[in-house]
Amino acid sequence: MVDTQQIRDEFVARLNEALDDVPGVRPARGRNVDVQKLMAKKGWEGSTQASHKWFNGESMPEKDSMRMLAEVCGVRAEWLEYGEGPKRAADRDDNQGKESNVIAADFSKKDLQSGELSIPQYDVRGAMGSGQLPNDYVEIIRHVTMHKSHLDLLGISYTSPANLAIITGWGQSMAGTINHGEPVFVDRGITSFTGDGVYVFTWDNLVYIKRLQKESKTHFKVISDNREHDPFNVEIADVAFHARAVLAWNARKL
Repeated sequence: MVDTQQIRDEFVARLNEALDDVPGVRPARGRNVDVQKLMAKKGWEGSTQASHKWFNGESMPEKDSMRMLAEVCGVRAEWLEYGEGPKRAADRDDNQGKESNVIAADFSKKDLQSGELSIPQYDVRGAMGSGQLPNDYVEIIRHVTMHKSHLDLLGISYTSPANLAIITGWGQSMAGTINHGEPVFVDRGITSFTGDGVYVFTWDNLVYIKRLQKESKTHFKVISDNREHDPFNVEIADVAFHARAVLAWNARKL
């Protein structure tokens, strides 16, 4: 299970560490204003409210903003976002030619190779129980890279690689198919009912991951794969589709 708050907190710690070395940035209160001004000089159009959320651990920058923020801080974007590799590019250069008993590994970001897909993981919990507020659909916390052939091998079809995303299943009602805390690959290109299956949808102002079956011209049956949860009917007109679930990334202890 991904602890998104821990990811954010660790990012905030790295961000503050990097800013300690940036001239003109205040040591504490007002840092978000200073950062916003520095990034604005580079063409960033975000607000101080947005940067304030970074420092509070409420959100993380999108990819382009993260790269610009790293440039302002004078650090590598991969280190700032993930804590991967050296803090600065020069740190890697300084270590070249020195003897070491440590096996070197390059954790820097690589361009996608032929056949690879970069799939965003969103900070959103699709409820398999009582539901989560739809405005949780707000932030990408990381990208997962995998080869297209892996999805092909599993027989997974999707409308477009750009429409693939990952969210987290939350609750027990789909246990056996999607367990609590497991990542779920979804196809955001499917925003209407295309046949019986598992969908991400909003009903009664809450977001769910549930199996839907067309019960009649006016109603869907909402089905939980955990048979301890009873199915129920909803009016088709009251359902807003966000995506169709295509793969549960099940983890099994061996």
